[in-house]
Amino acid sequence: MEKRLSQSRLASSLMVLLGAWVMISPIFISITGAALTSLLITGGVMIVFGLVQLTWQNTLPSWINALAAIWLLVSAFTFSISAAMAWNQVISAIIAFVLSTWDGVEMGEVQRMHHTHAV
Repeated sequence: MEKRLSQSRLASSLMVLLGAWVMISPIFISITGAALTSLLITGGVMIVFGLVQLTWQNTLPSWINALAAIWLLVSAFTFSISAAMAWNQVISAIIAFVLSTWDGVEMGEVQRMHHTHAV
């Protein structure tokens, strides 16, 4: 069980870092308006729920981050943004989705093992 918790902590920590990247990437690749607001909110969600997952053994924060990753991908094609920013969002979304689903599956296993041992 400790191995699964350490994997979840790694995935959550990487999600926090990725969320920070999503939030600061407009410094390097110009973006404005609603697209910028969307990017800042999505990155903030990724950071907050990555941090929550570090302290709360539940799958919900991971699945919220999976939804944020899906939105990040969709928003790359929803807003009028540069090709560089679109690629940044697509790559970040794919990484975020992989991390969040990995974290969610690992945390689900931890919960199942905990409930199995408790009964």
